[in-house]
Amino acid sequence: MEKILVFKTAVDVTIKRLFDELGETNIDCLIPKSQFDRYRQEYPAIHFIDICREGFYELPVEVINAISRQAYDEVFITFSGREGYSYGNVLELLGQISYKRAFFYNCNGERIEIPKGNMIKDTLCRIYIAFTGFLYDMKERLAGCAG
Repeated sequence: MEKILVFKTAVDVTIKRLFDELGETNIDCLIPKSQFDRYRQEYPAIHFIDICREGFYELPVEVINAISRQAYDEVFITFSGREGYSYGNVLELLGQISYKRAFFYNCNGERIEIPKGNMIKDTLCRIYIAFTGFLYDMKERLAGCAG
């Protein structure tokens, strides 16, 4: 049986559509605190994880540990509209999860596959960016001393 993780980052209609498509599979769903009890009653077969917040910013360590210890076959990040904006924090969480495939899932039921990052390449890019920032900081400090 497949193990699936859903980010409840969309309106109820989109989530209902996705749950209907997925059927009775092994689903974990990260959900905002205010919706946790209602969803748990409405979908008793789904394992809901209360993120203890209303947004996916700075999640508690317990929540991150709960999902990072699992291996998921599929992960779905849901959109209320056709496109999503400002999902950097959710994509950052995705980088901490073990999964085979990940998708954006929009209000029309369209799945857009999220390419897996190349960890080595991503790490080298982060190092390069940090190093470049360091060099610019040093240049600014040296210019300040000269003036």
